[in-house]
Amino acid sequence: MRGESVLYEAIYESILTQLYSGVLRCGQALPSQQELCRRYHVGITTIRRVVRMLERDGVIDTASGRRAVVRLDVHDELCVNALLSRKESILDIYGGLELLMPALYAQGARRCVDLPALYIHLEAVRGGAEQVEVYDQAVRFFTELLVTYRNPVILDLQSGMEHYSRIPHIVCSGLEDPYAITADFVKSKLRDMYELIAQGRTDELICRLEQMYRDIKSRAKCYLKGLEERWPPASVHIPYQWYSGKGRTHLYTVVARKLYRRIEAGEFVGRTYLPSVPEIMRTYSVSKDTACSAVALLSDIGLVRTLDKRGMVLREGDGLPPLRLEENVIGEHLVLCVDAMQILAVCAGRLAFAAATCLPRDAARSAAQAWEPIPRPGSARIVQLLLDFLQRFTPCRCLRTILEQFDDLLIWGHYLNRLDWDADKAAAQEAECRGYFDQLRGALARGDAERFSAGVQDVFRAAYDMALTQASRCVPAGRLPTAL
Repeated sequence: MRGESVLYEAIYESILTQLYSGVLRCGQALPSQQELCRRYHVGITTIRRVVRMLERDGVIDTASGRRAVVRLDVHDELCVNALLSRKESILDIYGGLELLMPALYAQGARRCVDLPALYIHLEAVRGGAEQVEVYDQAVRFFTELLVTYRNPVILDLQSGMEHYSRIPHIVCSGLEDPYAITADFVKSKLRDMYELIAQGRTDELICRLEQMYRDIKSRAKCYLKGLEERWPPASVHIPYQWYSGKGRTHLYTVVARKLYRRIEAGEFVGRTYLPSVPEIMRTYSVSKDTACSAVALLSDIGLVRTLDKRGMVLREGDGLPPLRLEENVIGEHLVLCVDAMQILAVCAGRLAFAAATCLPRDAARSAAQAWEPIPRPGSARIVQLLLDFLQRFTPCRCLRTILEQFDDLLIWGHYLNRLDWDADKAAAQEAECRGYFDQLRGALARGDAERFSAGVQDVFRAAYDMALTQASRCVPAGRLPTAL
């Protein structure tokens, strides 16, 4: 289980990855603090702390009024070894980018995208510019399509995946630069996409973006293979890895989610009490504060109650207890929960199609049959079943990592049960979700991936609409993502 992390630590690790992989080399200027703020979508205070850490560890040199300069000298062979140790995850991420990002960009384009701002980014790509400048300007163009969501988690995914998968050109390898493209070529491609966006031809935009990621992956694969042929493999194999986000999920949320799943699976049936705080500390190697916060979260959402000086038991038929966690903490995590739901509302159908088409027919039929004994599941249960399916069968490991993090965040959605619902409207929405679920279950059993994925998309879209409506009653609208 991934430990607790904070923004500056994740950004520090991201920059080190770029240094050891040769994206940033000794003697080069580090991007300005303002540029790092833009790339990582964080404030100047966070970036200044990262810069101090890099200076303290001898990675960079700083001087007042000047950009920091890379001091760390990583020789070419070490750069190659660092790249090859990440080969599997780099190629996997390009597959994930192809599945995830085109739908997000296209949905952003369907919204009230600022075409004049988009055109400014297009025209800023000028002939003669260095490749890194051309790359950064292209990223700004695409980021403009994402800001309409008002969702920082989307920007985290974009920056994390794009930065991790960047590959430098190792000149002494004798290989051609896999990304040697001119500013005019990039500008031409961006202009074509701009025209598709302006004309509302988003289906064609998706096809162009998918092809773009496939082409980049193909070039990266050939280049990394060439490096393997020229250098011996790294002496130490580094297992699959990916900079998977900025640690927005607190460790106690992960612990609470794991306990919730164990309780749901019936693991503690027959026990008088659920695991105690000391037992949680031992099982998950966490502090007492983390274990207590996990218990408080489970209590707040109405799953358990604690008996003074005895232990924790399942809550059965009691009213909801007073809140134990601070309201500002709850509000912050409700926003992240709805952020995750928004991404699923846009992308779940594509992930479901990719998963279903990879499954053998018998496995798909078995998965559908496993859902049949569940009597009249509610929307929350349906979302969980489908999310479990996507986590098991989505083909890219980086996407399964993302879905696992979203799964942790969704536990906070149970706080919405504390709000009063319009009973008739809620019943209609639940019936709508069950209808979608019945249809997609039948489609999966028949091997109809298109109808199955459409049904999955409908479920997550309806669930997002419900969550956003409810959350807007207790969280200021400006903090929530936009409606789709």
